Amino acid sequence: MAKGDARHQPRVVDVLRAIEDAFPSHWAESWDKVGLLCGDPDAPASGVHVCLDPSVSALEQAISAGANVLATHHPLLLQPEMPISGGRSYEIVRAAIEANISIIAAHTNLDRAPKGASALADAIGVPSGEPLERSYMPMVMVTVYVPAESAVSLREAMAKAGAGRIGAYQGCSFSVDGTGRFMPMAESNPYIGASGQESSVPEQRIEAVCAPAAVDGVVSAIRTSHPYEEPLVTLTEMRIPRSAARLGRVCTIPSTTLASLAEQVASKLDCAPRIWGDPLARVSKVATASGSAGSLIPDALAADADVLIAGEVRYHDALDAVAQHLCVIEIGHDISEWPLVHVLADAIRNTPGLSRERVTVGRPERKWWTF
Repeated sequence: MAKGDARHQPRVVDVLRAIEDAFPSHWAESWDKVGLLCGDPDAPASGVHVCLDPSVSALEQAISAGANVLATHHPLLLQPEMPISGGRSYEIVRAAIEANISIIAAHTNLDRAPKGASALADAIGVPSGEPLERSYMPMVMVTVYVPAESAVSLREAMAKAGAGRIGAYQGCSFSVDGTGRFMPMAESNPYIGASGQESSVPEQRIEAVCAPAAVDGVVSAIRTSHPYEEPLVTLTEMRIPRSAARLGRVCTIPSTTLASLAEQVASKLDCAPRIWGDPLARVSKVATASGSAGSLIPDALAADADVLIAGEVRYHDALDAVAQHLCVIEIGHDISEWPLVHVLADAIRNTPGLSRERVTVGRPERKWWTF
């Protein structure tokens, strides 16, 4: 990039788009807080520092690296916290504002991304297999009727607002031709036809799914792009099976003992794992899941896994797993998710105009110790 060439100066919003392309926000859980959490989307992005957790220390690392964007896996806030008047979140927000640093998070959308879901298996050195998670995701089917000549522009507007994203695909929709009939009333200002006269128009019915969080934006885009004064939009709540964006992986390895596998995990990740189950038990089908993974125990059992390698599992969940002949290797929430930091950094390096060396990766900040 030529010095002073503002046409190619990336902005924070460009970083957000690169993250959205790799880890669509509709993959995130409904309770999650992802995307831009603090800062100005139109501000120039001089550099991006990537780490696991937002913290004052991470902000200091970003400043040292010459970055004015901090991208983290864990969000700054998960629960509504108003006012932000004290404590850890306040200190981070204050430090970010004072340093003019924007904070971005990619959390459960990164967890579910194919590369994110495979990151732990890759780090451990086991061949990544099929997704572990088998659940459904809430979606809304958006249906709209539009004159045929306006169908393409309307579909494009809907897609830009977030409709039609299914797994690793975007712009998904279905259309069928038909005839629309209507009679404008006296107070109307019709695009086609005249008040008091029935009109019939060749129309297309367009259907596209979208995440619940994107519905308002999609409807707004329809109203802005649609030629009709009163376009008919219907919304149908539904569930669809999760596609490529699913948590965890199920991997097959040569038969070994639980203890030997735990030693491999400890060596690869430089950690002291906690083992649930008989150390001499033979294992060959391995389920992996980063972070807190107790909710995935039923999925691991359904996959006939011998062992679940996870960041953490609640005590009683681990007992239930072992009782059903599923061993568990706990490695620590943060340790299990550190490989995701590098996946996030690689996605950010696709930001147009942002040189790869301007994307830096922080150092792990261990908050707990074993003796």
